[in-house]
Amino acid sequence: MEILFLKPEYKNYIWGGTSLKEKFNKKDSNLEKIAESWEVSTNENGKSIIKNGEFSGKTLSEIYDDVKLKEKIFGKKAMELDEFPILIKFIDAEENLSVQVHPDDNYAKQFENSNGKNELWYIIDCEENSKLVCGLKNLDKPLKQIIENDEIEKYLNYIDVKKGDYIYIKAGTIHAIMGGILICEIQQNSNLTYRVFDWNRKFNNKPRELHKEKALQVINLDNKPQIYHSKENTNETILKDEKFNVEKIDINNNYKDESNINTFYAYNVIEGAGTIKTSEKTYDLKIGDSFIIPSNMGKYEIQGNMKLIKTYM
Repeated sequence: MEILFLKPEYKNYIWGGTSLKEKFNKKDSNLEKIAESWEVSTNENGKSIIKNGEFSGKTLSEIYDDVKLKEKIFGKKAMELDEFPILIKFIDAEENLSVQVHPDDNYAKQFENSNGKNELWYIIDCEENSKLVCGLKNLDKPLKQIIENDEIEKYLNYIDVKKGDYIYIKAGTIHAIMGGILICEIQQNSNLTYRVFDWNRKFNNKPRELHKEKALQVINLDNKPQIYHSKENTNETILKDEKFNVEKIDINNNYKDESNINTFYAYNVIEGAGTIKTSEKTYDLKIGDSFIIPSNMGKYEIQGNMKLIKTYM
């Protein structure tokens, strides 16, 4: 069983920049800017394509839906899940994203026939004095009144961030990625977003659509996002959760591991370069690469000077 290297789906939203093209080897001659690169995805709004081996040219969803391959590649836990559970993106916010909220599983399944959306942000890089919006503060009137009257901007809770920080955003939390930040986002397999406020900007001379009524139904003011600071030159677990688990792997020489029959491992190279070696092949790795270690592949070794994000069930 080979490592599965993935070709992403690119998104050109109005707030995107050029960092993914310039620093992360993301190329698309049709796009001047790339806002999001959907690296590991079976979502109907953007599917990853396998770049190598016997499955070259197939979408990741085709492999996941193949009953003969599902357990071999994605592990025993996948057999309990109809849908591939995660979606991993690189996000280049040259400008502010909208102030938004995502529904939880209960609401999403009942009203949208979809999964909810919890997400983890890992700050790959950012400008000095960068900030994120996480939650609201100092509410002195009903939330419904604040949102309907477009007053939410003055109640936004800003947090300072720097390279290497990570934040877990639970469904129901008002949030926004501000301009000047490059992020690796690991989330549930969902594309549900309810915009609450979009900084009064226009797209094609019209304001972008807001979803105030739905947002009011799913906002959870009790959610209190916390920011964590990762350690340099250290392998560490940055999230253990029922939805997904995430580790940061710092490699200064070599890293040895073995596949897990219960789950696949999804890797994203966010810094540096090197190689990955299995019992049969050696592959080059560079910043921006994303790949999957199948559950039955066996031992592997990564060599070089790199930083990777590792996600699994």
